[in-house]
Amino acid sequence: MLFKRALFSFASLLIVSSCELINPVEEIPSFIQIDSFVMEDNVLADEGSLSHDIRDAWVFIDDEMIGIYELPARIPILESGIHKLTVGPGIFVSTNSTNRDNYAFYNAHIDQNFNLIAGETQFVTPVSSYRDPGSTYAYEVIDDFESVIVQIDSFNGSQVPIIQTQDKGFVFEGSGSGLVSIKSTDSLAFFKTPTVELIGDGKLTYLEIDYYSDYTFTIYGRAINTGYQNETFELLNLKPTTDEEDEKEWKKAYINITSMTSGALNPAGFYIFFNISLNNVAERVDGYVAFDNIKFVYQR
Repeated sequence: MLFKRALFSFASLLIVSSCELINPVEEIPSFIQIDSFVMEDNVLADEGSLSHDIRDAWVFIDDEMIGIYELPARIPILESGIHKLTVGPGIFVSTNSTNRDNYAFYNAHIDQNFNLIAGETQFVTPVSSYRDPGSTYAYEVIDDFESVIVQIDSFNGSQVPIIQTQDKGFVFEGSGSGLVSIKSTDSLAFFKTPTVELIGDGKLTYLEIDYYSDYTFTIYGRAINTGYQNETFELLNLKPTTDEEDEKEWKKAYINITSMTSGALNPAGFYIFFNISLNNVAERVDGYVAFDNIKFVYQR
């Protein structure tokens, strides 16, 4: 009788174990909801505007990557209890949605003691800032258009100037933006930054700009070489930014210019220039292009 009971118990255990293999117990995930990032000023950095276009959250638990999530996102995590939560700020590199990166110049949001609760959703608003300047990171604001002295200038036969405007209809933030007013009779519109020294040598380098445009325009880089001919690099085409209701819409671009700074032959400096496309006479109309917060960010 004892043997039969033992045999029954063993058979029961096999049945239960088989059921668990076929229908394993499902873990209940914890959830975090991230809608957007908040940017804070870094008091150690002269980083200029805090405008941003953070599109993704790069999520890590205990330094192990969970995934990349387009915002807003509800993110399942198969952990519970106290863990280290890291959320990296993700951008579109050169406005390309297929080329996304955890932006190297922004700090990640870190919570060393984040309590994950199985079955519950917790709302997280990640806070980021530009990284500390110094031996690794540097920031050079070219023009935020808060002064009547504009650092961007027309050149190469441009028929229109760029001016500082305080017209609220064209000001992105602060008291001013750079405005280009184009007539249907204009055919040339070129503008350039001052020449600046950038590191190169494979160091990550970006141009950041906020812009509004009724036209397609192309951004170029120019390397002023020592001992060699100067070089021109086509960097990016940007399309008009008017929305579906034909309302003005400002956008931000993070433009990776590392290939230019590292590929130039022997650069003593670089400048950026903008060519507003006015080649098609039939499509010329009165319109505007506005810029703000033009700056270089780079690794040393």
